[in-house]
Amino acid sequence: MAELEQSIPQKFFDRAQAHPEQVLFHNKEQGKWRAISWKEAATVTSEIANGLISLGLQTNDKVSILSENRLEWLYADLGTISAGGVTAAIYPSNLPDEVEYIVNHSEAIFIFVSNQGQLKKLEGRETRMKDLKKLILFDQADNFPKDAISLEQLRELGRRHAAEHPGELEGRIKSLTPDHLLTLIYTSGTTGPPKGVMLTHGNIIWVYHALEDVLEGLLSIDQTDLHLSYLPYAHAMERIGGIYFGIFRGLQIAIAEGIDKLTGNIAEMKPTLLLGAPRVYEKIYSGLLKRIEAESPLKKKLFWWAIKVGKEASKYRFNRLPMPLRLWPKFFLADRLVFRQVKQRFGGRLKFMLSAAAPISPEILDFFAGLDLMVLEGWGMTETSAPSTITRPGKLKIGTVGLPLKGVEIKIGDDGEILVRGGNIFKGYFKDPVQTKEGFEPDGFFHTGDIGEIDPDGCIKITDRKKDLIITAGGKNISPQNIENLMKTDIYLSEFVAYGDSKKFLVGLVTLDEEAVTAWAKEHGIAYKDFAELSQRPEVYKLIEGRVAELNKRLPSYSTVKRLKILPQQFSQEAGEITPTMKLKRKVVNKKYRDLLESMYSGLKDGDL
Repeated sequence: MAELEQSIPQKFFDRAQAHPEQVLFHNKEQGKWRAISWKEAATVTSEIANGLISLGLQTNDKVSILSENRLEWLYADLGTISAGGVTAAIYPSNLPDEVEYIVNHSEAIFIFVSNQGQLKKLEGRETRMKDLKKLILFDQADNFPKDAISLEQLRELGRRHAAEHPGELEGRIKSLTPDHLLTLIYTSGTTGPPKGVMLTHGNIIWVYHALEDVLEGLLSIDQTDLHLSYLPYAHAMERIGGIYFGIFRGLQIAIAEGIDKLTGNIAEMKPTLLLGAPRVYEKIYSGLLKRIEAESPLKKKLFWWAIKVGKEASKYRFNRLPMPLRLWPKFFLADRLVFRQVKQRFGGRLKFMLSAAAPISPEILDFFAGLDLMVLEGWGMTETSAPSTITRPGKLKIGTVGLPLKGVEIKIGDDGEILVRGGNIFKGYFKDPVQTKEGFEPDGFFHTGDIGEIDPDGCIKITDRKKDLIITAGGKNISPQNIENLMKTDIYLSEFVAYGDSKKFLVGLVTLDEEAVTAWAKEHGIAYKDFAELSQRPEVYKLIEGRVAELNKRLPSYSTVKRLKILPQQFSQEAGEITPTMKLKRKVVNKKYRDLLESMYSGLKDGDL
C-alpha cells in the first residue's frame, strides 16, 4: 500500500485541490438541478469535519446517519471520515427498535438525522441510547430537541474551529492509514439481528485498484461521465460502487430524488452509468413488455424481430469482436427503428448498467442485450467490500457473474460453497469475534454462503444461497432463486416464493403486478372494489395459474410449481419480509405464511401429483 492512497479523505481532498472547478455532484434544489464543484464539496466537508472535532469527536469514534438519500448524507459521511470517525449508517426504512439496536451496538456518539419523521424514531433516547451525545438535524424540526443542533450550526462551529486550530483537520487526515476503520455497514440480515461489517479505508482503496484492469481500455470512465445515484447510501453497493468509486475516478454524481422519480431523473440528467438491484431491472423489463403488448401487431412483430437481431449482434458487439457483414444491415435497421427509441428512455448516453446485490434472471440480461443495452453483473457482498467478480466487455458471458477482480482468489468448497480471499475482505464483525471466526477458514478464505461453480473460462456462476436450497422428499436439490427469477419475468407477477423443503413437490406464493393485472381486469370487464379483492378473484387465479404453467415448461419436472396461493398485498420492508435492497427474507416469509403454504399440501392422497 506504500504507493497507493492512504485513505478516502486523502483521495477526496487531493482531487478537490487538483480539479477544484470540475463538477462532483448534481443536486435537485427548488425544482432545478444545480452543479456542485469539487471545491464547494470540499469546503462543506471541511466545515462538517471541523465541527465534529469541535464537538469532541476522536479518531475511531462512531457517528450514525439516519436519513434518506440526499446531498447532506454524503457531506455527513465525508465529514465524519475526514475527521477520523467511523460512519455507522442506518437505513431510513429501519423501524425504531432497529435504529436503537444500531446506535447502541455501534456505540455512536453523534447521529445525523434528516427530518421530523426520522427524529421520532429516537424518542426516549436519553434512557435507550446512553452513548448518544448530540443530534445534528438536516431539516428544521417542529420541536428542536435540547441535545440537537442544525447542520448549519455544525458548519459554523467548524468554521470557528478551523480558524482557531488551523491544520488540525489536515493532521487528522494525514494520520489515517489503510488499516483505519472507515465504516460499519450493518447487514440488513435475512435472519437474526444485523451484524456490523467492519470495512477499512484500505479495503475500498484495494477494490478500486483491483477494478483498474476492468476500467482501463475496456470501460473508459472520466470526469465527463455521470452516475445517477439512487440506491440506499446505507448499503455497500451504492456507497462503494457509486460514491467512493466516483471520488476515485472523478466522475459526476447526480443524486436522484427517489426511486419513484427515477424515470424522470434519467430523462433529465442523461446518465452514462447506472447501478441497480435486480428488482429495478425486473420492473424496467416488465414495463417495456407492457408497452409492447399495447402496440399494434405490426409494431410488436418489428420489436421482437429487432430483439432477435440485437441478441445475435450483442455476442459480437459486447465481446469486442467484428460483426459479420451479413448482420450489419439488419442491425442498422433495428437500431434506427427500435433501439434508439428505447435508449432515449434511458437518456440516450448509457455506456453500461450494472446489476448486483442479488441474482438476476439471465433472460432479463438477454432481453437488454437484445436492445443493444449492456448490463454487466457484479457479485459480492458487504463483507467483500461489494464486488468480488464482475462481467466485462470482451469476456461477457450471460448466466455468470464474470471473472474475479484482480487479486481476488476464489475456490469452491466440498459442499459447493464459494470461498473468497483478497484485500477486499472485511476485518470482521464488530464486537462479534465468534461470528467472525466462524466465517473464515484458517487460511483466510471467507465463507460467502453462496453456492456456485467455476466454468472452464474461469467465470463464476452462482446457483443459490447455501441456506436457501430446497431438498425435496425425493432427495432433489433445488435452487428456489432460479425458479423465482424465471417466474418474475412474467408481466403479471411481482414477487414469487418457491416452497417445498422435504415435500413431494413445490408450491408457490405469489404477489401481483398491480398495474398489469388491473389493466387486464379492465380489458376483460371485471369489476372490483379494490386491488386486494381483485387479487383473490377466480378469474385472476386462472390467469396466473396459466402463466405459471407456461413457465413450468421451461423447468425440469421436479422443479415445477404444482400449486399457488396469491397474496392480496405486496411484501414490504415494514412487515420485515424484504430487505431495504428488496431481497426476500425467506425465513421470515416462510414462517409468517407457513399455514398458507402448508395448506397447499392438505387433502392429498398417496400418489397425487
